[in-house]
Amino acid sequence: MSGPVTSGSTGPRADDIPASAEAAEETAALRREVAALRRALAERDAFLAGVAHELRNPMTPILGQVERLLGTAAREAPEGRVAQGLVQLRWLVERYVRRATTLLDVSRAQTGQLALLAAPVPLAEVVEEVVASLSPMAAHAGSTIAVAVPDDLVLSCERLALDQILDNLVTNAIKYGDGGAITVAAVREGGVARIRVSDRGIGIAEADQARIFERFERAVGDPRVAPTGFGVGLWLVRRLAEAMGGGVALDSRPGEGATFTVTLPLHG
Repeated sequence: MSGPVTSGSTGPRADDIPASAEAAEETAALRREVAALRRALAERDAFLAGVAHELRNPMTPILGQVERLLGTAAREAPEGRVAQGLVQLRWLVERYVRRATTLLDVSRAQTGQLALLAAPVPLAEVVEEVVASLSPMAAHAGSTIAVAVPDDLVLSCERLALDQILDNLVTNAIKYGDGGAITVAAVREGGVARIRVSDRGIGIAEADQARIFERFERAVGDPRVAPTGFGVGLWLVRRLAEAMGGGVALDSRPGEGATFTVTLPLHG
């Protein structure tokens, strides 16, 4: 008497077919969601660029008027309250323009339209300008800014991009420096310059140190410090430094401050 006859599997079982169809539908749904997210990001970047353009343009004639009034006040009463108030107003308008420019640069960097042209740039000169423009903000926070940058360091970079990098890093040091001393220093190492911006503030936890270089992230880790800005400053620092053949690194511990090191090529 022969036993029962069995046959091997020659194809997917019937109960496998719905699972396969379900997986394919999930994959298709994920692809549609990714495409929708990409469109939303592109629309947001375009919106930011438009907003930045509209916010920045009216400031040019306003800044011109402030400069004209400041010139008159400086001639008539250079130590008077009007002249001092106009100096502060000029700084506020210039800072407003820089923040609008940051939004515009973020949009350009994201869409690959941020073109950087390298040229010889004296590092000490740009550091001096940035520190001078941010000194009122530092004084208000109770911080001092010390500079140790050799005069002979000439970078191969775009001056405006370097200004943006330094402005963002020094501004961060003021915001999160807890009123302590801030240092901007630079050294030559082979064919590059290493620019260090250090503070003695709240510091950044190791788990957050990679995250803060992404868009719309903030370095703040202290609940006592209210979030400010767009959360794109450090992301832009990284993008600008890398676009000029350099990079940025962070050394920080909570409660011990932070040191951001930007590496950029030297001229020649």
